[in-house]
Amino acid sequence: MSQVKVNTWITVLDWGYWVLGAFLGGFLGSVFQLQVKGLDFVMTALFIVLALDQFLQEKSHVSSISGVLITIISLLAVGKTYFLIVTLLLLVAEYYYLTRRHAKGDD
Repeated sequence: MSQVKVNTWITVLDWGYWVLGAFLGGFLGSVFQLQVKGLDFVMTALFIVLALDQFLQEKSHVSSISGVLITIISLLAVGKTYFLIVTLLLLVAEYYYLTRRHAKGDD
């Protein structure tokens, strides 16, 4: 089997598992109505630990710092209703720019 076919199957199965997991999570979550006390704290703590670990593993902290700054600026500029989409679009644009600059050798 060629590498393209293997990668295609991995992508298709990954997407399928994601869709199935999202469906089952939504369906079972609505059926069982569980109230997990402290889940909001756990998810916040998990995010902070993952972000800190990523920050410590980076050689250059440009992406972490710019991510925080772009998020704060977007939140202040457009408010909490639309800040997520604006932040994601700006981060994709930044990643594209940095990738292009890196490919040209302008580091």
